[in-house]
Amino acid sequence: MAPSKDETSLERLYGKRLVSVLPVGQTPWYRTPHLLKLNGLLLLLILSATGMGFDGSMMNGLQSLSTWTDYFDNPTSYRLGIVNAVLNVGPIIFGGITATIADRWGRRRTAQFGCLLIILSSALQGASQNLAMFAASRFLIGVAIVFCMVPSPVLVTELAYPTHRSKLTSLYFTFYFFGAIMSSCITFGTYRMSKSTWTWRIPSLLQAIIPTIQFFGIFWVPESPRWLMSKGRSEEARSILVKYHAGGDEGSSLVDFEMEDIHRHLLQEADHVSTSWTKILSSPGDKKRLVIVLYISLVSQLCGNGIISYYLPLILETVGIEDSDRQTLINGILQIYNWFVAIGGSLLVDRVGRRRLWLFAVGGMLISFIIWTTCSALYAERGSNNEGLAIGVLVLVFVFQFHYSAGITPLCLSYPVEILPFHSRQKVMGLNYIGNSLGNLFNSFVSPVALDNIGWRYYLVYVVILLQFLVVVYLFFPETKGYTLEQVSELFESGKFYTGHIRLERSDSGMAAEEDKDQVLQVNEGVKPHQKVADSKDVAEAEMIEYAR
Repeated sequence: MAPSKDETSLERLYGKRLVSVLPVGQTPWYRTPHLLKLNGLLLLLILSATGMGFDGSMMNGLQSLSTWTDYFDNPTSYRLGIVNAVLNVGPIIFGGITATIADRWGRRRTAQFGCLLIILSSALQGASQNLAMFAASRFLIGVAIVFCMVPSPVLVTELAYPTHRSKLTSLYFTFYFFGAIMSSCITFGTYRMSKSTWTWRIPSLLQAIIPTIQFFGIFWVPESPRWLMSKGRSEEARSILVKYHAGGDEGSSLVDFEMEDIHRHLLQEADHVSTSWTKILSSPGDKKRLVIVLYISLVSQLCGNGIISYYLPLILETVGIEDSDRQTLINGILQIYNWFVAIGGSLLVDRVGRRRLWLFAVGGMLISFIIWTTCSALYAERGSNNEGLAIGVLVLVFVFQFHYSAGITPLCLSYPVEILPFHSRQKVMGLNYIGNSLGNLFNSFVSPVALDNIGWRYYLVYVVILLQFLVVVYLFFPETKGYTLEQVSELFESGKFYTGHIRLERSDSGMAAEEDKDQVLQVNEGVKPHQKVADSKDVAEAEMIEYAR
């Protein structure tokens, strides 16, 4: 019987082999109790991204409050840069350490510890008596955020229902804007409340709201089945998949498929199962992935969005929008706009594809930034009477953010985490966050000084960055739509240098499109039950081999 139109469409999105084991006639996830529960628990992890958004928007808001600037003796651009930059020093120091902890002790516990640390650090920030104390509390918040941000997207990716994985992981960083909206609304409200220091202490203390909810909620979040299987705890992993992916059906074909796929992938990576960081460079494919992930981590922060996130008031001042009331209102509207656009982009990653979304986003950002720079230059040349140019710059900020939010926000974490194999996923995502922080450090420290000294000419740096970003995406970013998490990494095992147009010949998502269950098991046929497994992971690998047999 020929497949139906709906089946053909699903196969294009998720691959033939996965579609063949999905439950027939399954109701929508929001009417399926076990999937509703799973996605609700994953939302607790997705909320980890609110920390960065809350902080960036809060610092934008605080810089617009006279009560904050007066209390801290009107910090210069240099001191302001230090206060903003110190948040990123903690992640640079602790990014790799956090990844190691998450690999050894589990993704869930690491994220929960980060939530607790944010709660304590926020209290310290709200009680700050001087700028040094405020900066120290921000350093601790940066350390806390990295403990949340490094393991959470990995756990979301490894735990999500297969057909929900790409959407949920893409939605992850959109909650940056949820945090930004909360912060901007709180700051806008406290600005009108009084002229006391509580106008900035309240937003600082309320930074702990979401982490508090997460800390208690994560007690009910299961651990990653892939991490459990890598530790030789296959039965625990299977029970989680049965409960949350199959609604308790022990005979689920989907669970069998997932267990086989994960086991095969772990066995293929048996030589990589090590705590050594050198294993992230074990093959040419590993090197390609590492370069792409580190590139994304840096350039996604250095393509213009950083100055909007942390220094929107300075941008607005360059075109004559100087009063705090208008600046805080624009900041709040921009964050709400960004969040809705980012959600829309996240829901399109499967249908549009990652590569097309990358190209659309970067191309649109480049064009809007060129026009933005031109308008800013004309405004500086013609003086403050050109209100039309000021409005033009404001509109272009929104146009730029549309493209950034639609493409970069969903993909800057979801694309790296899905292209990485299990043996390097958590470690490289730790390096990814270090790269993010280095980019943010540059934005935090250099941007205010540059905007003060050269104004609109600083935008030319971002025009050049965006131009090379577009070229790199076109040449080196392959499409990953239609592959399972275990299968997608094979895209990078080709010997070709230019990978942008690589697409495996088979039309479905599987690297073994024609394999049936027996052929999958034949991958491990040569492994004998009495065979001795080498190195310190004997027990875990032996259990994987026994299960696969």
